[in-house]
Amino acid sequence: MFFIILVLLPFVNMAGQINEISFDKSIITIRHLGCQPQTPLKEKTKLILRMGSCATKRGQISHFLHPNLKRIHWAQHDRKTVWIVVSFLNRTPFEIISFPHQYLVCFPTCNSSHFQPKQITEIKASYKMMFMLNGLFFQIPLEGMLMEDFLDRSIGFVPTDIIRDGLPHFGSKRDDWLNKSRKHLGYDIYTNQSNVIAAAAGTVTKVRRNATAGLYIKLHHGHRLYTLYIHLKTAYVEVGQKVKQGEIIGRIDGAVGNAVAPQLHFEIKPNNRSVDPIPLIEYFYQNDKQMIDKIKSYQKMLSKMISIRDNEVKKFLKPSGK
Repeated sequence: MFFIILVLLPFVNMAGQINEISFDKSIITIRHLGCQPQTPLKEKTKLILRMGSCATKRGQISHFLHPNLKRIHWAQHDRKTVWIVVSFLNRTPFEIISFPHQYLVCFPTCNSSHFQPKQITEIKASYKMMFMLNGLFFQIPLEGMLMEDFLDRSIGFVPTDIIRDGLPHFGSKRDDWLNKSRKHLGYDIYTNQSNVIAAAAGTVTKVRRNATAGLYIKLHHGHRLYTLYIHLKTAYVEVGQKVKQGEIIGRIDGAVGNAVAPQLHFEIKPNNRSVDPIPLIEYFYQNDKQMIDKIKSYQKMLSKMISIRDNEVKKFLKPSGK
């Protein structure tokens, strides 16, 4: 038996909100937007799930098939916190796992066998998202790519030609090996023979080609928020065309422009100025320890690679015989 409650929001000025709470086959699913799961309070016959920076309206689920669950109810505990209280008949083991914008409580554990195919699809799909900005979700701009692969192919990737190609991260040095100096304004995602998709719904404002970028596309997402897709082999859109999130707009097939290896250079541009996407990604995934640990590990590795590359560039620029 499956129960689902749509949650209407009270007039509370909060950064986050609960969109839906449901119970199905021993799993409570809490779908939220921007709430911050906190350490739960555990009692003998109650589990209190606390969601910070969150708003909801009072509600409950009291009729369901489970041998030891009595009631699930929730309310605004204070202006900043929602409490979701699970009442048991007797002490009951459980496991809590957190995904982007989903908080799951499983009785007794969150084994994959407990999930319905639809739930597994939804959980996997959540890892296609990079961050939220200006109320919009932004997807990884490569078809079928999930977050772990994105990290492996961007911040965690070391190019073969580390001098000429540079490191993938925002703010890395470019053209220093030519005795010039400029900062990298996006993130490189190393991939080949891959479809490039719109990170969010928008309108095509540019489809152009130059020696540095090769072929590139610029999308406008409203309110002076843009994304830029560089080093494309092919473009499938035209200026003025409206695109949906996830729609194929171009393709990576070989190195293009000044790229040494095949890659997508991606920029996020609020107010039409490029910003580092990693802090946005870290905030979006802040409750996912595995993902945050992976980012931190790659950031630590990156600091070493920056030093190694600096030394390699110095050797490259040093006159022969000296």
